[in-house]
Amino acid sequence: MSEPGGEEGARPTTERAEEVVDRLGQRAGQIGAEVGQHLLRLAARAREEAEDIWAEAQNIRRRE
Repeated sequence: MSEPGGEEGARPTTERAEEVVDRLGQRAGQIGAEVGQHLLRLAARAREEAEDIWAEAQNIRRRE
């Protein structure tokens, strides 16, 4: 469906550009949120592993 006036390009170029930038900004925000969640999960796993290693080291030291 075309804009009133008969041509698809009747909308101002700046309006179309603003829409594209808005969509890109929204997508970048979504990607950023996904990456942030992934990093939080990764950090939690790393912390748990470090705690396990520390506890095992303490057990070994107590046995010696």
